[in-house]
Amino acid sequence: MSAIGQGLPTKSPLKAILRIAIPVSLQALISSSLSFVDIYMVSSLGVNNIAAVGLISKVYFVFIVALFGLTSGISILVAQYWGSDRKLAVNGLLFAGLMWVALVTVPLALLGFFASQPLAALLSPDAAVVQIADLYWRWTSPFILLTGISMVLATVQRSTGDSLWPMVASVIALLSNTGMNYLVLFGPIEALRIGMPGVALATNISRLLEVSLLLIVLIRHLRPTWVWQRQAIAQIWHQGKVLTIQEALWSAGIFAFFIVYSYMGPNELAAMSLLSPIENMLVDVFIGFGVATGILLGQHLGRNEFDEAWALNQYVLTRFPLAALVFAFVMMLLSQFFIAQFSGISESVEDLLLGVWLIYCLALPIKTHNLIAVIGVLRSGGDNPYVLRLELISIWLLALPLVALAGLYFGLPLWLVVMVTVAEEAAKVALFRSRINKRIWLKNLTIN
Repeated sequence: MSAIGQGLPTKSPLKAILRIAIPVSLQALISSSLSFVDIYMVSSLGVNNIAAVGLISKVYFVFIVALFGLTSGISILVAQYWGSDRKLAVNGLLFAGLMWVALVTVPLALLGFFASQPLAALLSPDAAVVQIADLYWRWTSPFILLTGISMVLATVQRSTGDSLWPMVASVIALLSNTGMNYLVLFGPIEALRIGMPGVALATNISRLLEVSLLLIVLIRHLRPTWVWQRQAIAQIWHQGKVLTIQEALWSAGIFAFFIVYSYMGPNELAAMSLLSPIENMLVDVFIGFGVATGILLGQHLGRNEFDEAWALNQYVLTRFPLAALVFAFVMMLLSQFFIAQFSGISESVEDLLLGVWLIYCLALPIKTHNLIAVIGVLRSGGDNPYVLRLELISIWLLALPLVALAGLYFGLPLWLVVMVTVAEEAAKVALFRSRINKRIWLKNLTIN
C-alpha cells in the first residue's frame, strides 16, 4: 500500500483504467457519432437544414448532459456499493434511476411534441430554419426518453464491471442509424426517400434498438429483481441533484453560446452545427479515462483505500492531458482533410470551419484535464457543490456575457468568439487542481 504523497503505487493502474476507459470512450464516440451522422448526411440538403438540425441537437444536448449528471450520481453510488459487495442496494439504485429518468424525460418529450414550433421560433430569427427545426423536433420527441433509459442501463452495467456490452449496443445503434439515414435520404427505393421525417424516425429506432440490447444484457449480468428502496430514491436525489443542476447549467450555457452563433448568421450557425459533434467526438476519445477514474476511485473510496485513491488521482491528471496534447497536434495536421469531407458546403462556411477546428484542437488538452478532474476525481468523493459554484460563475457570469459582446456587439470573427469559451476553460485548470490538492473529496459515501 502506498502512502499519501509518496507517489504512485508499484503496480501501474493503466491496465485497469484502459479496461474500462476504452469501451467507454468507444461507446461515447459512437453515441456522438449518431449526432454526427445526422448532421453530416443532412449537410447535403443545404445550410438551413444543417442549422436546424444542429440547433435542435443542442436542445437535446442540454437535457442529455443534465441526465449525465443524474447518472453520474448513480454511477458513484453503484461503484461504491458494488465495491463493498452490496448487490441488493445496486438493484434498488437501478430501479430508482429509471424512475427518476421517467420523471424528467416524459414531460420533456411531450413538450417537444406539442410545442416545438413556438419554441423553435425563439431559437432562431430565420423563418426557414424555424420551419425545419419544428418538423425535426416534433418527430424526434421520443428520443430524450429513450436516451435517458439507455444512459441508466449503461451506467449500471459499467459501474458493476462490464464496459463491453454498452459499447456493443452503441455500435448497433450507430450502424442502424447510418443505414436508415442513407435509405431515407439517398436510398434506391424512391418511396422511402422521405427526407427529414425519415432522419428523425431513424434516430428514434436506433436508440430503441440500443435500449433493447442493454436491457437484455443487464438482466443476464445483474439478474435484477424488483426492489423498492425509498432510501435509493433519496440517495440518488442527494447525490445527483447537485450534479444534475451543475450539468444543466453548464450545458445550458453551451446552448446559450449557440443562440449567439444563431443570431450571428446562418453560416456561423451551420459551421458550429457541423463542428459541435466533431468537438464532442474529440473530447469523447478521453472521456472514458474520466469515467474509468471515477469508477476506480469510487471503488477505492468505498473500501476506505484513501492512499490508493490519492495515488490514482495523481497518475491520471499527469498523464492523460499530455496524451490529449499529442492527439490534438495530430488532429491539427489533419485539419484540411476533415474539412474537405463536407463537400456540399460553401467556401465561406469552409473558412469558418477551419478557423474553429484549430481552436478546438488547441483546447483539447485543457478540456481533457478539466473533464477528468470533475467526473473522475471530484465527483468520486461527492465534492459536487464546489464544481457547481465554479461552473455557475465561470460560464454564466463571465464567459457568456463576453461571448455575446464579442459576437453580437463587436462583430468579431467566429474563431475569436469561440476563443473566449476556451479562455474560460483554461482559467479553471488551476482552480480544479487547487481544490483536488485540498483532498476534501477523499471520503467514503456509503458510511452514512
